[in-house]
Amino acid sequence: MSRRIVIGVAAGAVTVAVAVLATLGYGGRGRGDAAPAAPPPKTAPVTRTTLVDAVHLAGKLGYGAAEPFGGRLSGILTKIAGPGTVLRRGDVAYSVNDQPAIVLLGDVPAYRDLVVNVKGPDVKQFEENLRALGYHGFTVDTVFDGNTALAVKRWQKKLGLAETGVVELGRVTYVAAPVRVAEQKQHIGDEAAAGTPVLTITGTSRTVTVELEDKQAALAKVGTKVQVQATGGKPTDGTMATVTTAQDAGQRKTTVTVTVTDQAALAGADGDPVDVIVKRAEKRDVLSVPIVALLAVGDGYGVEVYSGGVRRIVPVTVGMFAQGRVEVDAPGLTEGTQVGVAGQ
Repeated sequence: MSRRIVIGVAAGAVTVAVAVLATLGYGGRGRGDAAPAAPPPKTAPVTRTTLVDAVHLAGKLGYGAAEPFGGRLSGILTKIAGPGTVLRRGDVAYSVNDQPAIVLLGDVPAYRDLVVNVKGPDVKQFEENLRALGYHGFTVDTVFDGNTALAVKRWQKKLGLAETGVVELGRVTYVAAPVRVAEQKQHIGDEAAAGTPVLTITGTSRTVTVELEDKQAALAKVGTKVQVQATGGKPTDGTMATVTTAQDAGQRKTTVTVTVTDQAALAGADGDPVDVIVKRAEKRDVLSVPIVALLAVGDGYGVEVYSGGVRRIVPVTVGMFAQGRVEVDAPGLTEGTQVGVAGQ
């Protein structure tokens, strides 16, 4: 659920405020009326400020949506990386029959055994990983030749695998970048099977997730700049990176993922509340008064100015409403002028 801290005043709300003020004796005089009188019960100064119309949304700290890390090896699970573990190139995600399943980096999924004379972009991707892990003596290209097989045997020996020179399907899984283990979907001693996820994974960077109601969904646009503030922290810049919609119990649910460059600003545990601020409008260097200073004057509004022991009604042109204040403009109205207010 979101919470609005900025007051977007509707005409009805202003009418109520004016009615209260009239009851207290603030309204009812015409343009330019002036009469010696006691100071108004309470006053506030006209201030020059920046008004910001913003919506505050309730977010949760995390690492984004989790995805399954599928397995292709069959046997008994003997090792599984724990939640929070970061898996990089060459790391072991889990072991089946005490034989490791390895994480490598790349965009092409593994879909076949790699053996001598096999050709294709998946071969080049594997060879790039093998070279990055420190193995040499082969050419990085699209051909899995004898030299590549010899390097694979050295790699297999280090991993405690049978030195076959063949990379069987399921031994390696490719991810686009290092990932973080979110959850173990199976446990040590369970039987692994092809197509059954052993883990779920996320990215390694902290993100903020916001769930929006239908009436808030229009705020969700990829690329929108926001401010993010964790409890007790300082605001930092963020960007709406993904927007997804789904039906939940007949209701449309919009989920937004916000990315943040300054990861240090997102200290806290998974699930901690985070304030996401969406700025809708901003007016800089304007004169403003508290909303409760407005009076009904003819077909418009005015404020009651107190100066030199005299009170007078000054008609004003109103602009933006935000943060419990309203932009005002009138000839002679300057910063520091005291105006009457109600309920302050």
